[in-house]
Amino acid sequence: MSEDLKPPDLDAWQRLFEDKAYWQQSPDAHYSELLRVADDLLGQGAIDLEQWQALKAKAELSHKDSPAVNVAQEVNDPEA
Repeated sequence: MSEDLKPPDLDAWQRLFEDKAYWQQSPDAHYSELLRVADDLLGQGAIDLEQWQALKAKAELSHKDSPAVNVAQEVNDPEA
Protein backbone atom coordinates (compact mmCIF):
# COMPACT_ATOMS: atom_id res chain seq x y z
CA MET A 1 0.00 0.00 0.00
CA SER A 2 2.92 2.34 0.60
CA GLU A 3 3.71 2.02 -3.12
CA ASP A 4 0.54 4.00 -3.86
CA LEU A 5 1.71 6.85 -1.65
CA LYS A 6 5.10 7.33 -3.29
CA PRO A 7 5.30 10.39 -5.50
CA PRO A 8 6.00 9.63 -9.16
CA ASP A 9 9.50 9.79 -10.52
CA LEU A 10 10.92 10.01 -14.03
CA ASP A 11 11.15 6.20 -14.21
CA ALA A 12 7.42 5.97 -13.43
CA TRP A 13 6.69 8.38 -16.30
CA GLN A 14 8.83 6.29 -18.66
CA ARG A 15 7.15 3.03 -17.61
CA LEU A 16 3.77 4.63 -18.19
CA PHE A 17 4.90 5.95 -21.58
CA GLU A 18 6.04 2.46 -22.60
CA ASP A 19 2.77 0.81 -21.51
CA LYS A 20 1.54 -0.06 -25.02
CA ALA A 21 -1.54 -1.93 -23.81
CA TYR A 22 -2.80 1.14 -21.93
CA TRP A 23 -1.89 3.38 -24.88
CA GLN A 24 -3.80 1.20 -27.35
CA GLN A 25 -6.85 0.59 -25.18
CA SER A 26 -7.32 4.14 -23.99
CA PRO A 27 -5.11 6.68 -25.76
CA ASP A 28 -6.84 9.71 -24.24
CA ALA A 29 -6.56 8.40 -20.67
CA HIS A 30 -2.94 7.38 -21.32
CA TYR A 31 -2.12 10.87 -22.60
CA SER A 32 -3.88 12.54 -19.66
CA GLU A 33 -2.02 10.37 -17.17
CA LEU A 34 1.33 11.13 -18.82
CA LEU A 35 0.61 14.84 -18.53
CA ARG A 36 -0.55 14.46 -14.91
CA VAL A 37 2.64 12.64 -13.93
CA ALA A 38 4.79 15.20 -15.78
CA ASP A 39 2.95 18.01 -14.00
CA ASP A 40 3.54 16.27 -10.66
CA LEU A 41 7.24 15.89 -11.43
CA LEU A 42 7.49 19.58 -12.28
CA GLY A 43 5.56 20.56 -9.16
CA GLN A 44 7.86 18.45 -6.97
CA GLY A 45 10.93 20.02 -8.51
CA ALA A 46 12.03 16.60 -9.80
CA ILE A 47 12.32 18.05 -13.32
CA ASP A 48 12.75 21.54 -14.70
CA LEU A 49 10.57 23.36 -17.22
CA GLU A 50 12.67 22.23 -20.18
CA GLN A 51 12.38 18.58 -19.14
CA TRP A 52 8.63 19.01 -18.58
CA GLN A 53 8.27 20.45 -22.09
CA ALA A 54 10.19 17.48 -23.53
CA LEU A 55 7.94 14.99 -21.70
CA LYS A 56 4.84 16.86 -22.86
CA ALA A 57 6.04 16.88 -26.48
CA LYS A 58 6.80 13.14 -26.31
CA ALA A 59 3.32 12.45 -24.89
CA GLU A 60 1.67 14.62 -27.55
CA LEU A 61 3.49 12.84 -30.36
CA SER A 62 2.53 9.44 -28.98
CA HIS A 63 -1.09 10.52 -28.59
CA LYS A 64 -1.20 11.92 -32.12
CA ASP A 65 0.06 8.63 -33.53
CA SER A 66 -2.29 6.36 -31.57
CA PRO A 67 -5.29 6.34 -33.97
CA ALA A 68 -3.19 5.39 -37.00
CA VAL A 69 -1.36 2.65 -35.10
CA ASN A 70 -4.58 1.22 -33.66
CA VAL A 71 -6.27 1.16 -37.08
CA ALA A 72 -3.24 -0.47 -38.70
CA GLN A 73 -3.15 -3.18 -36.05
CA GLU A 74 -6.88 -3.83 -36.42
CA VAL A 75 -6.48 -4.18 -40.19
CA ASN A 76 -3.51 -6.53 -39.77
CA ASP A 77 -5.19 -8.65 -37.08
CA PRO A 78 -8.97 -8.10 -36.82
CA GLU A 79 -9.28 -10.93 -34.26
CA ALA A 80 -6.94 -9.20 -31.77
